[in-house]
Amino acid sequence: MPAESFGDLLTLRRFVEVAHHIPGRLRLRFSNKLIASLSLSHGKLKQLDAYCHPEGYLRRYQINSDSGSIVLEYDAAAIAPQILNQLFGNDGEQAQRALEQLAVILDPSH
Repeated sequence: MPAESFGDLLTLRRFVEVAHHIPGRLRLRFSNKLIASLSLSHGKLKQLDAYCHPEGYLRRYQINSDSGSIVLEYDAAAIAPQILNQLFGNDGEQAQRALEQLAVILDPSH
């Protein structure tokens, strides 16, 4: 999976904050404006659907449109928690590097 496949994450990250993060489980809180524009009330993010499965590095995600959050469960042994902290942190350059690292982890052939 090339980093461009998750290019929307670099845009999305400006509208979310890490609400809670323990290794293997990340909760992001979205702004209400973003939830409306992405129609998260449908409960699916198509890009994530393609990469989440119970035995994979990204295990599952759950959207709670009432609280405006998404929980992502992942394999903390394969994806270092600091990669996700950097991806959703305030530093754009660190976020870009984190996205590239994530792309290599999820699809080493690219």
